[in-house]
Amino acid sequence: MASADLTHELTCPICLETFTDPVFLECEHHFCRSCISQSWDKVPGDVSCPQCRQVFTQKNIRTARTLGNVIEKLRLLKVKGTQPEEEFYCQEHEEKLKLFCEEEQEAICVVCGMSRAHKSHSLIPIKEAAQIFKNKLEKSLEFLQKQMDLSLQSKREGEDGILQMKAQTDSLRNEINNEFEKMHKFLFEKEELMKAELERKSNKILEEMENNLKRTLEQMSALEGTITDLNSRLEIQEAPELLKDIQVLLKRSQMEFHNPGAASTQLPVTIIDEPFKYINVWREMRAVISPVPASLTLDPETANNLLSISQDLTSVSRINEKQNLPDQPQRFDCYFYVLSSQSFTSGRHYWEVGLGKKSKWIVGVCRESIKRKGRIIPSPDNGFWVIARLPECKSLKIPDVISQLKVKPRKLGVYLDYEGGRVSFYDAEDMSHLHTFTNTFTEKLYPIFNPCKSKTSDNTDPLRLLRS
Repeated sequence: MASADLTHELTCPICLETFTDPVFLECEHHFCRSCISQSWDKVPGDVSCPQCRQVFTQKNIRTARTLGNVIEKLRLLKVKGTQPEEEFYCQEHEEKLKLFCEEEQEAICVVCGMSRAHKSHSLIPIKEAAQIFKNKLEKSLEFLQKQMDLSLQSKREGEDGILQMKAQTDSLRNEINNEFEKMHKFLFEKEELMKAELERKSNKILEEMENNLKRTLEQMSALEGTITDLNSRLEIQEAPELLKDIQVLLKRSQMEFHNPGAASTQLPVTIIDEPFKYINVWREMRAVISPVPASLTLDPETANNLLSISQDLTSVSRINEKQNLPDQPQRFDCYFYVLSSQSFTSGRHYWEVGLGKKSKWIVGVCRESIKRKGRIIPSPDNGFWVIARLPECKSLKIPDVISQLKVKPRKLGVYLDYEGGRVSFYDAEDMSHLHTFTNTFTEKLYPIFNPCKSKTSDNTDPLRLLRS
């Protein structure tokens, strides 16, 4: 009865066999390392204990050394009870191999140890040597297991990345198809060119990702082979056989997993925004389709009292004398911002802003709930997705993309993809990409504008909302 209970306690709940390389979870339930690893590999995200179903956010497993030692000792008892011990002898002196020469790295007998060949060498008992090298092999096995874990993680990331890349490519392909179907025969040649460009660039990225995955799989194969050899060697009880070619095996066990690196799982902005080039096509087709760019107007109720809004609500400039305006909750009081009257909670939208020769400006989108009173830091963390031509933009956490340009844009294009979580900026004259923010939008978004103040005459031009 006691033997049956012990057998039950030493049985893995997954494979129903005696534990092999036992590990335990945070809930203290035990499993074979390979069993729990294979079980969790099939589960995306959080994992749980197969026995008590406790959920874990991280895949933490710990080696159950005590349990492993108990199993090993029981196994040795069974072996000793069924098999006679095998003796190993020195071929030269026909004496038992009882010593280990650390200089020659070989097992020898007592007579060899007294010989001139080994007289000045460091000799230790063979069992002590076996234990020393067994400890080294165990450390090497633990090291290689960690390397294998790294390779498995890299493999999963590589496979997930390829799936994401293919899904993104499929999504863009569908978008391209839908847009070109609207424009029919006139756009057929342009459609084919854009799809071919997308395929060429995405295939190049996929090829790099697949090569990385191939290199990971090759390293995994080598690691698996070495781990198998180490496990086989550790099962050997006879010291001479365990120590045979030990240095070669130890050298192999130093193999490290070299992560080939994760290629980006996102298509470059230059590819993602290929469909955005429809703006240029639309301009060529004004006789065929209605203008797509939105016609925005400014909301005077939100404007700082040092801003002047044109009568048609399409331009804003900074003035020197404060206006006597009611201090409403929606009005900016310290900084020279104004919102548009239009807002967005879904869909894709595009508008253009005339910058003229202005030396300073801030343009973008913001959440409805942004702070409007007192000091404002226009960063994504605070609900602002803006770019600027502004010397102090670094201190304001605004991307410094305009100062790097040799030719400053005179017209700015702003593209909002609400569901896609993107705000992109373009030089509207040639549609060259300037910057893209990515985020998850959950509330109403407003276009926002700041003409900025200047002590010189190079910033007197207003910001203008351009209409098609």
